[in-house]
Amino acid sequence: MSKLIYSLFLATLFVFSGASALADSPIMLDVADSHSVANKGKINLYRVQIQGLEFGKNKEALDAEVLVTLDTQPGMVFGLRLHSDSPPINQVMADTLRAAYLNQTPVTLQHQIAPGKKHAKIHVIQLD
Repeated sequence: MSKLIYSLFLATLFVFSGASALADSPIMLDVADSHSVANKGKINLYRVQIQGLEFGKNKEALDAEVLVTLDTQPGMVFGLRLHSDSPPINQVMADTLRAAYLNQTPVTLQHQIAPGKKHAKIHVIQLD
């Protein structure tokens, strides 16, 4: 009887752990997740800088090695970290941004940002 209860417990745990891992995934690819903001446009500035240089000051400081701006969001700066502890996908995202800039391909950048802020860290890049 205890093996049956233990098996049911593990099965329940497995089912709920999978559901919680996918909870923030959007149902459709053309919308941002519930915690992000999406901005579309063409990249009109692509800047790469050494690690340790921050863009902006005080609460607006953005710790990122790749900085981009979009033609549709004047005054906004979007950043991407390429630190040694950053996930490897960040390099792929940086390469994707560069290719989009060189080819003038429209992109959608998803990010989280506090109201009133002008600098944001990129979470998702989508080529449109």
